[in-house]
Amino acid sequence: RYQGFARLDEATLLAARSARRLHDTAEALKLTGEFLTSHPEAPGAPALLDLRAELLLETGDAPRAAEALVLLYDRSVTATAREDAGARLAATAATLSADALGALRAARPESGARPLLGYLWAGKLLAERRDGEAREAVAVLRSEAPADVWTAKSEALLRDPEAVVLAERPLRPGPDGVDPQHVAVLCPLTGRHTVLGNAYYDGIRLARDEAGRRGWRQYTLTAHDTGSDPVDAALAARRVLAEKPPVAMVGALLSAPTVAVALVAGEAGLPLVSPTATDPQLEDLGPWVFATGSDGGAEARLSARFAIESQRLTRVAVLHPDDPEGLRLYELFATEAIERGATLVAAEAVAADAADVAEQLRRIVAAGPTAIYVPVAAERLLQLDALAALAATDALILGPRSWGAPATASALGAALPRLAFPSVPLAAGAGWQERFDELWDAQGRPPEANAVARQAFLGAMLLFDTLGESGATRPADLAAALRARLAHVRDADWATGDLLPAMRTVRDGAVVRFPAATPVDAGRN
Repeated sequence: RYQGFARLDEATLLAARSARRLHDTAEALKLTGEFLTSHPEAPGAPALLDLRAELLLETGDAPRAAEALVLLYDRSVTATAREDAGARLAATAATLSADALGALRAARPESGARPLLGYLWAGKLLAERRDGEAREAVAVLRSEAPADVWTAKSEALLRDPEAVVLAERPLRPGPDGVDPQHVAVLCPLTGRHTVLGNAYYDGIRLARDEAGRRGWRQYTLTAHDTGSDPVDAALAARRVLAEKPPVAMVGALLSAPTVAVALVAGEAGLPLVSPTATDPQLEDLGPWVFATGSDGGAEARLSARFAIESQRLTRVAVLHPDDPEGLRLYELFATEAIERGATLVAAEAVAADAADVAEQLRRIVAAGPTAIYVPVAAERLLQLDALAALAATDALILGPRSWGAPATASALGAALPRLAFPSVPLAAGAGWQERFDELWDAQGRPPEANAVARQAFLGAMLLFDTLGESGATRPADLAAALRARLAHVRDADWATGDLLPAMRTVRDGAVVRFPAATPVDAGRN
């Protein structure tokens, strides 16, 4: 970590992550703290603040974790990133007292998170039965940010203080009166994500009907609106548990509300299945959270094994997004490849605002790879006009399973004569995706809604199948069965003979199984 190194923030992040993996939390906190103190405006500061907040929560230091999340909120450059930071701040604030929240807000007079902090502070005051102070806090918030959405929400709290008291009421692990055939679905049924939320629910309902046809069990679904808001999502989850506890919950479409629901589910000892949330740290929230849309890195490892063991390509390169998820996939692929005897000849990152990748591809081509792993969304590759340059390398181009989406598969196949990607989600049962395609009526919905419905269907099918197979009637038993099933899938060690059936390519515009015989220039290895 040379102090003059232009990418010192990235090096520090890698070092801190390594310390965390080695269970040296103190060293990881020291690394992040020292860098953020000396380089608070560095481009990599948000990622370090993100990691630091997680580390502080792991050590039980919620006040300092909340402070880090306020800084992360202010450093976030996109609305999605701010929303995520705000959701995590709200979840962390739930463990703080009203006085601690008031102190945090007072310590950050210039923060953009002050309206949110004011809302959280007012809610905590009401929960502590300090109604007079809550009214004063809302009055201050009204004077500071009269048009802010959190001001309006704070005023709504004053009109219904008992809802706040309900949200703060401690939940007992393993709620009494659980209905083993009741599954609660939490998703946005109103607001800007209504179309996606309704597709999400319809996909789960389709899975419920299919489970009934297969004789697994007859299930009852209840739908609960989150409005895409983390606080509303948490309140909806608590109302579900107070009114009619289900054996499991499915939700809540987007990452920020899902985090809020996950914390409620964990407190209550109830499994939460999340088919669509993309936050890679979601399952780190506790043993009751199951991200069925995540494969734990299995796709990246499968792609590496396929290139090396099945195709005998041992000179590999990586072109990955320059973000935390892209770095994670790069690390997983490279580690698997190197452990199996390959040589990593090049690795290049694609910045979110990059207009092209010509220079990165020039360096990759110069290294002479025989396989290139590109965990970049097809839409992004098409924007960068990178397909022709990738095809010119004559290397096998490996990508994510999302490359098989009908909207982009044809364009990829036409441009890349040698490409491969994993087939259906590895956690899905045989024929589930095909069954969805048979049953689903797109009804003029946008492509993203259909994709959400497919993921929700597959996640719900996994839940219903596990319920039926395990015979679980208690949340704890169901959680154990889900954990065992996903662990088996994610830790699977595919034999060489099983690699080909797991991979797909594109021929004449259609997604097909990767052929058993593929021309390979063994001399280039």
